[in-house]
Amino acid sequence: MKGYISSLPVSLYIHIPFCVRKCDYCAFYSRPGKEEEIEKYFSLLLWQLEEIKKEVKAPFHTVYIGGGNPGLLGWKRIGKILVSAFQYGRPKEVSIECNPENLDEDVVSLSGLVDRISIGIQSLDDEVLKTLGRRLDRKTNLRALELLSRLPFRWNADIITAIPGESVETTLSDIREISSFGPGHISFYALTFEEGTPILSRLSPIGEEKEVEFLMEGWKLLEDLGYRHYEVSNFAKKGEECLHNKVYWNLGQYIGLGPSAESALGYSEMVSMRNRESIEEYLSSPDFDCENLSIEETEEAYLLTSLRTSDGIDKREYLTRFGKDFDSQYFPRLSLIPEDSFINDKESFRVTEKGLLTLDSIILSLSLAI
Repeated sequence: MKGYISSLPVSLYIHIPFCVRKCDYCAFYSRPGKEEEIEKYFSLLLWQLEEIKKEVKAPFHTVYIGGGNPGLLGWKRIGKILVSAFQYGRPKEVSIECNPENLDEDVVSLSGLVDRISIGIQSLDDEVLKTLGRRLDRKTNLRALELLSRLPFRWNADIITAIPGESVETTLSDIREISSFGPGHISFYALTFEEGTPILSRLSPIGEEKEVEFLMEGWKLLEDLGYRHYEVSNFAKKGEECLHNKVYWNLGQYIGLGPSAESALGYSEMVSMRNRESIEEYLSSPDFDCENLSIEETEEAYLLTSLRTSDGIDKREYLTRFGKDFDSQYFPRLSLIPEDSFINDKESFRVTEKGLLTLDSIILSLSLAI
């Protein structure tokens, strides 16, 4: 890691890989853990964080604790991790993921340390939750939403759509009811059938045309409710955007701790790093596997992340970062992309909502000019 860090701010991601039981659609690394193993993992995280701080020697820009289920670590341990992370100063934003079934009044002990709680609601329909293999019901989700609505945190809710057997009206009902509790931010995304997940063995995707209908109807309702579509799968009221996720989308610097956690350091030529894949490997050797990206590979990664956002590519930043004029580089490719799929002006290049639906093909077309 030494020598890889650029002058950009550095964010911190901490992965808590413990879960009582994985949901059928989840492809993130997690598994059940006994108390002895959880305590050992916690101690190692603290040690590794101390080593990281020796390299960064500055406040982290943002901190995000995700999982798995961070609640299984316990609020007291999470508080100790955050106090350690704040050694050089308070980050601009601190976020933590939480499962509805683990959220309780005791989370208020993190007030002053945590700014934002991200709650995995997914749906308020019992049949949809059953299809997803969630270990909770509508009543549990409503209890969590009611609690969050009166706790001293900013918060966002996740909603999954385009689920086999679900109707568009069910998705719209979820959006209306969840938004009534006042989240400043809503993540809204279509169910992804990841290789190796249990849901893939018993269900099939609903098809691209039907998925687009779910997404477009949901996007319109969220916009009508005052949520700005600022990234492919994320909507926020004014000033409620997730700063940590914007680091990823702007290809900023971040360090990930924990099994399968990823890191990215540098500027025009990034270094991609990844921790060991399993808890056992991480506990025995918490090292990073590093891959040096060329300037062309970094440029392609920049296209992939920044075009997910409503702001798109800042042309001045692009010139500074890669030494290339965006229009000179990509103009020959633009004629191959439908005109209503993008906006290209003096300051930026960005895709429209129609373009978001064909984003992969747009990125592929542009990347051929690198």
